[in-house]
Amino acid sequence: MMAGGAGQEKLGAGWQDSDSASTPTWALALTPTPGPIPASTPSLSLASESLQPLQDLTGNGGVCKKQLRPGTGQPVPPSASVAVKYSGYLGNWNKLFCSNGNSKYPRLMKLGKDITLWGLEIGLLSMTKGEAALFVLTPEYAYGQRGCPPSIPPNTTVIFKVEVLDFIDSEECDAFFELTHALSVLGHRPSSKAEQSQINASKLLLFLNLSLTYLKLECADRALKYGELALEMDQGNAKALFRCGQACLYMREYSKSRDFLARAQCIQPFNCDINNELKKLARYYKEYLEMEKEMCCQMFDPLNSYGTVPAVQLWAHGDLSITYKFWEKGQEHCLTLRD
Repeated sequence: MMAGGAGQEKLGAGWQDSDSASTPTWALALTPTPGPIPASTPSLSLASESLQPLQDLTGNGGVCKKQLRPGTGQPVPPSASVAVKYSGYLGNWNKLFCSNGNSKYPRLMKLGKDITLWGLEIGLLSMTKGEAALFVLTPEYAYGQRGCPPSIPPNTTVIFKVEVLDFIDSEECDAFFELTHALSVLGHRPSSKAEQSQINASKLLLFLNLSLTYLKLECADRALKYGELALEMDQGNAKALFRCGQACLYMREYSKSRDFLARAQCIQPFNCDINNELKKLARYYKEYLEMEKEMCCQMFDPLNSYGTVPAVQLWAHGDLSITYKFWEKGQEHCLTLRD
């Protein structure tokens, strides 16, 4: 992800991928760069008969779409920030002029601000998370009558192959960009104790909000990191404990999740969110125990020479350890596993 400001790459800002080692993780470039065409380039001609099966998104043939793989969920909203992988070709597939195919973690970029190629934005608004598609853009919806010399001739139709990896809505991404920018601003040295106190209070709020944002982005490890940073500043902060408990539960670290949530509940015993999360933890842990029990039965079944499954009893302890007691050939055996 990236925060807005100086140096931010934009579709329409003339960014060139001249050095792959120093280039940001992704950008949709107006100023194209030459590159080799992948061996697996799809065979799509721009002849009128080939465009007939495509979906006309604009009604005038300006933006046509061919879905390569369906996605899931709701379409990308107009004010979202998206993370995509893309490749841009001239209309006859003979030249790849921009791509971020080698980027492992593309950055989030905001529609209408960082992505300003009109036809591509229209195409993205028709896509869902995980979807891959081809878009044929006429000059009116791409680089216009002037093109983008020297790589894109005037009045040229282009093709984009796009995959939507993820997106977040405007409110969430705007808040995130503001938070990360504010965090960098708050990193300077204070001039007095009063200023330090104000900075600490602001940092605590930032850490809590960043933890929440990363939970929404399903980045539980980062959510836990910022939750723990908040706890370093305020060990009794129920919200920070709650965020850490949520992150650990997402990562299936049940013991740590229980510890964080139990501490939060001690501070706010009637908080519905905390109590509901503890119920969720209990439900997930019960399912985990059932899986462990089944695994244990399968593990000890070969030990039974009589060909019958040994009787198994299971106890879940307060420390989230599990004790299995089973009988095989008349002898009692115990096995304790810890999370």
